Amino acid sequence: MPTVSPAYQRPVPPVARPRLADMQLRPDPVGTGIAIFGILIVMATVGGQVPTELAHYAAIGTGFSLLASLAFDLRRGILNLIRADVMALLAYYFLTLFEFLLPQKAFNLMISVNSTHNALNIALLGYVGLLIGRHIPQPKKQPFEKVLTWEIPPPMLILIFWGALFLGYLYMLLAVNFDVMKMVNYFMDARFSQPWQRSKFGDWKALLNELGLFIYLIPPLAGVIFARRQRFGKFALFTIFIGYLFTLFYGFSGGTRNVFATYLVTFLIAYVIARPPEAPKRGIIIICLVSALAMYFSTIYMLKFRNIGLKNFILYGEPAGDPHEKGLFVDYNLYAIGKLTEVFPSKHAYLGLEVPYNAIIRPIPRALWKNKPQGLSISIEDALGVSGLTIATSFSGEAYMSGGLFGVLTIAILFGMYNGWWNYLSSPRNSELGILIYASGFFAAVISMRSLFEFTTALMPVFASFALTVYVINVAAKKVVAIRANRNRNRPLPPRPGARPLHR
Repeated sequence: MPTVSPAYQRPVPPVARPRLADMQLRPDPVGTGIAIFGILIVMATVGGQVPTELAHYAAIGTGFSLLASLAFDLRRGILNLIRADVMALLAYYFLTLFEFLLPQKAFNLMISVNSTHNALNIALLGYVGLLIGRHIPQPKKQPFEKVLTWEIPPPMLILIFWGALFLGYLYMLLAVNFDVMKMVNYFMDARFSQPWQRSKFGDWKALLNELGLFIYLIPPLAGVIFARRQRFGKFALFTIFIGYLFTLFYGFSGGTRNVFATYLVTFLIAYVIARPPEAPKRGIIIICLVSALAMYFSTIYMLKFRNIGLKNFILYGEPAGDPHEKGLFVDYNLYAIGKLTEVFPSKHAYLGLEVPYNAIIRPIPRALWKNKPQGLSISIEDALGVSGLTIATSFSGEAYMSGGLFGVLTIAILFGMYNGWWNYLSSPRNSELGILIYASGFFAAVISMRSLFEFTTALMPVFASFALTVYVINVAAKKVVAIRANRNRNRPLPPRPGARPLHR
């Protein structure tokens, strides 16, 4: 009987190249215009007797404005919502306004009406910038098309998955002498108490901690593999499922909700994009529902144990906390932004380019740059007069520290431009590694909404996956050249014109 080649070794039938306009995921200009108009109306009409009334009004008005934009985008198909700019807007809404859809009585005791109004103007201006910026990039063809569409065999994907998992957890394993159970036990301790936590300024050992960014490649890789599970064996799928569950547990036990959300979002995006068009849609529906439920419950429960650790929460229950931590609570970014308006510029001058400069140089290890700046001249915590904890303001609060309302609009437009340009990397012709690169870019889009200082660091997994793809392409190209050279070497040379035969 003739032998059948594995699926990934069979020739791929040629397909007609679709036009870029037909395959591109992009926002609808009309929907964007309606969303911006709605948000500007909210800014002009927001009011109330207490801070929560202002925030509740803004949350409803902004929410409907964003839904209107998504409704216009949906006319191009459900896949058109799997875009970096959409995920960034949803993440920004979650961080700034989502919690005010429900009553937040404690918020009224924390901040004045005037500061809340100023904070809302800053936050809403961030939405306007993100919406405008996503329409500015207009490349004529897909960037890095060769890299993103190069096909690789499934065994290579499995090797990359386990390589990312090993390198991602390597610095933790070294801290516990490769005792996995001890490492898992430390997962469930209080935040910042683990032996692998880097010092404030770091040293050469901190370079190993940077390998932890490989963990962010695990969820999208798992999503790609499970979307195309017909190409993999059952044992390989089972072990990859265990590896992804382990990563989800690590993210959940850490108590940092934006990290756990990133693991869910990048898996979901990679799965949806890599899923064959003929596959039944019930798989997407089930995974979306499971992810949504996991995100909802994590938002509630991770807040309860993030300061004491999952282990103590299981053993002793929820500690007595602040009253605002009951019910739906995200981070009260509006409170921090409002307090910053009381400091800048009346008590302290805007920081100018100091903010983006520190964001750009953040990924550079101090071991390689001994004189690296130690941070802002005045941190958010210093400006608010607090110590011993980290205050989140979203990127708009940090941009306000940099240059006021002009700084907020400028940085928001730049983030929108990145998100809009990233959408052009999507294509139905993308290979598994191309999908990995595209999905991993959503990490930077989402995490930067929490802090612009996270943006450049979040790009590291993207650079790693891109460099890995280029390396695989170069190795494959060298093998093809070697095979062709060997064939030519063994092929008999044609006789020279006029040459005599060796034998009569």
